[in-house]
Amino acid sequence: MATVETATDVTEVEPPVAAGPSPRWVLAAGAVLGTLAFLGDELPETVGRIVLTLTSNGFAWGAAAFVTGHLVRRARRAPVVATGLLLVATAVYYLLILVVSRRWSGGYTEDGSSYDMYGLISLVRAAGFWLVLAVGAGLVFGLLGHVVRNGSPGLSAAAAGLSYGLLAAEGMYGLATASWSMIDDPFVQAYVVSDAVQVPLALAVVTVLIARRGAPVAWTVYTTSAVCSAGVGIALWSVIASIRVSGF
Repeated sequence: MATVETATDVTEVEPPVAAGPSPRWVLAAGAVLGTLAFLGDELPETVGRIVLTLTSNGFAWGAAAFVTGHLVRRARRAPVVATGLLLVATAVYYLLILVVSRRWSGGYTEDGSSYDMYGLISLVRAAGFWLVLAVGAGLVFGLLGHVVRNGSPGLSAAAAGLSYGLLAAEGMYGLATASWSMIDDPFVQAYVVSDAVQVPLALAVVTVLIARRGAPVAWTVYTTSAVCSAGVGIALWSVIASIRVSGF
């Protein structure tokens, strides 16, 4: 008797797509970012400004959240993960100040009493302020990073332009308010260079990530979005600078 072979359909199962950076990666990246920002404060002025330009300003921390959101595949998870990274970085930064450098201690008031309590209160206020900003920046940049990667061409271009304007805003604000009459001062020069470098660095980060889409870019939408968001970002940094001056 002849044997009849029955063909069976084989369904290929695609491997699951990685959701993005693991919690350990986020914790490690946040700890590194916060530690480098702290070291930038402690290093000599010129070297310190270089480190701070890359690790401790609106561009650096915004870019970290933006890239993190870009790497996360799930829309709801992207802003959460980006926010977690910035919260860890902020916590590590202020914990190092509290425990290692202790910049808040050692001073004295006019009547000769210890300034430690006032310094500690000021440190707590500053930490609280930047933790709140970390939440806002993480949610915004995390979502923008995800949209740049996964959104429609028009939406992706708008998100990319918005990201560039916000990432470059602190540098633009610094250049607009710099003490140009004292530009011969090396201290002023260091700050001007640091602010100026943030603008092309922001463009480089956004350009690299939007290029990873491998799709056409709506440049008119991108440019319009970038100009509008830069104006909003500069206004926001003006408010932040005023709060800084108040000493929290």
